[in-house]
Amino acid sequence: MKALTVGRDESVRAKITTTIEEALLNKAKALAKQEGLSGANAIIERALELYFTSIQCEVWEKSLPSGWIKKLVLKGDLILYENIKCRKTLENYRPEDYTQESLKAKGWKKV
Repeated sequence: MKALTVGRDESVRAKITTTIEEALLNKAKALAKQEGLSGANAIIERALELYFTSIQCEVWEKSLPSGWIKKLVLKGDLILYENIKCRKTLENYRPEDYTQESLKAKGWKKV
């Protein structure tokens, strides 16, 4: 059993006890260290915030015969509409071409 404290900044923090797969906890600790965060709790809190943010929206997609994909994201009073020309998975690629530095240099933005 691991004891976790949740909440941020001035918010009320509550101590909870949970069981979590050790390998998953170790990944959270490593990521927290890599990002300069205080520990695994920060990663777990971010994951919970992301989870609760994402369940408040619906995503719909429609594939067209032309190969285009139409995508709608319904999020409260906001609707995001996208036309996507293609979606493919790269299997054989050079990892050095996809580092944060090289992607930023090519004009990509992390969202």
